[in-house]
Amino acid sequence: MDYSILLTGVVRILGLTALVILSYSIVIRTFSKGWKKGAAVGVLLALGGILSMNDPVVIAPGVIFDGRTALLAIAYPYGGPVGTIVAALLMAAYRIWLGGVGVVPGLISIVLICTIGFGVALIPVRKLPIGLTRSVVTGLLASLSLVSISLLPHDIVATIIGFPLVAVVVANVANVVILSDFLEREKSRLRIMRALEHEAWVDPLTKLQNRRAFDRAALRAMNDNKSKAAHCSLVMIDIDHFKAINDRWGHDTGDMVLADVAAIIRRNVRITDVVVRYGGEEIVLLLTNTPQNVANQLAERVRSEIELASFSTELESVSVTVSAGVASLNGQHTSMEALLKAADKALYRAKTSGRNRVEVA
Repeated sequence: MDYSILLTGVVRILGLTALVILSYSIVIRTFSKGWKKGAAVGVLLALGGILSMNDPVVIAPGVIFDGRTALLAIAYPYGGPVGTIVAALLMAAYRIWLGGVGVVPGLISIVLICTIGFGVALIPVRKLPIGLTRSVVTGLLASLSLVSISLLPHDIVATIIGFPLVAVVVANVANVVILSDFLEREKSRLRIMRALEHEAWVDPLTKLQNRRAFDRAALRAMNDNKSKAAHCSLVMIDIDHFKAINDRWGHDTGDMVLADVAAIIRRNVRITDVVVRYGGEEIVLLLTNTPQNVANQLAERVRSEIELASFSTELESVSVTVSAGVASLNGQHTSMEALLKAADKALYRAKTSGRNRVEVA
């Protein structure tokens, strides 16, 4: 065969990896986790493989070389079991549609590559760190799937053995190295971005969401109320005599008490509820689809649990209480601003009425 055609094809296949890498960044931003992410990655890798199969290097009539080996080899590390199955099935279906004497070896190689990729993924990172070595090993092992060419007629095998086979192995390894490197960089960049976004929305001391997050959640809750007529309640909680705690035991103790109070509150709410450090020692609970009587019961349960809790310091245990104000959307309170004001007034009544109590707007 013409070796220049083979080299040109290898370059085309390597160029296709750039499109896969760019598309991967979009996929992992759109689907953050779960089977949907795996399926989307699988479809992406399959499309890359199909495009490559649609413009392959023809080694012999019906025998082609394309970029599917590298794409399938990395399917499990980046798409998981779902992504691997999706990519394999779609590529296999297209290979059958293409036909030729290489169909059976091609299908066998798809199964082998997926199995090899899965096996490499099982190797602990401490034994085979993510990076160049792992990628080279993956590429070399994936190239073992080329044993399937032994099923081809001898005259065709003879045209493949030698430089074409070496070039294919080198191309597979290079493709896996390039793909893995850039996809890992993209995953790392996304993790950093999400960590920064998390820090922007979360209070570092209490691990609760911050006021900025509350504004976003409040807007969403109001839209839900308008469209679904769902109940929405708000609980405003304030630690009683918190300044005295800071003055007597120091701000470190005050911070510890605030963080522990926040932890107690988190244990008592649903995953759909929004718990926010609204300011200082003030914590706000935004309870979607929650009528006022249920919100009042929750506030009372939290108040009681905090009253019975003991917060240990280096020298002694500290006991604290909280006051709370509860308000719900209704004919009188029709906006989040009105709801906040109503809960704040209820909290003020709880404070002026002796503290350690819950008042309803």
